[in-house]
Amino acid sequence: MSVDVQVTAIDRQKQVVIVEAYQDARRIFKSPMPYKIETRASIESSLRKELKNFNRPSWGGMNIVFMCRIGDMK
Repeated sequence: MSVDVQVTAIDRQKQVVIVEAYQDARRIFKSPMPYKIETRASIESSLRKELKNFNRPSWGGMNIVFMCRIGDMK
C-alpha cells in the first residue's frame, strides 16, 4: 500500500504548507514544510525532496494530493 501525502493548508505569510501523510487510512506524519514558489509543481518538487523516504519500495511509493487551493488569490 502506498503513502498518501495530503497538502491540507497553506500559510502564505510564512511560506509553508501543512502536510499530512496517511498509510492505510492511518496518519503517520503531520508537519509544516517550506516552499519557495506557490505553484503546484514547485510545492510537489519540494515535498518529493523532503519526503523521498516515502517513495521507496518499503513504503510502496507516494501520492501527493492537494486538499487546498494553490495560486495567487487576487
